[in-house]
Amino acid sequence: MAKFSKDESSRSSGLSFRELQKLPKPQHHLVNWIRRQNQASLLDIAIHLCQDEETALKTLQPLLEKGFLEETIKGEERYYRVSYPPKRGQSLFKKLADKKKAKQESSEDSTDL
Repeated sequence: MAKFSKDESSRSSGLSFRELQKLPKPQHHLVNWIRRQNQASLLDIAIHLCQDEETALKTLQPLLEKGFLEETIKGEERYYRVSYPPKRGQSLFKKLADKKKAKQESSEDSTDL
């Protein structure tokens, strides 16, 4: 069985509402089902789809490659959850917080002299 994991270079920034609406109906329903479960094992997904695990994994592959789903492997079990895009302003907030922290550290360093 192939292992599909996060590839940062080809990964999208997560599944937005607009992208969810553009998915084919079967993928749309599957993503919504996984979202409602919070996370689902490969076995749970296979049972939900009435497929064997290998076929279910092939069904998940396009969603994993696009970065819409994240895969976690715990022991022998694979789990999947929906990957959401970062909320607007978070990166800007982080930059401002980092800048403030750096400024405070530099002012503390200058008072130590």
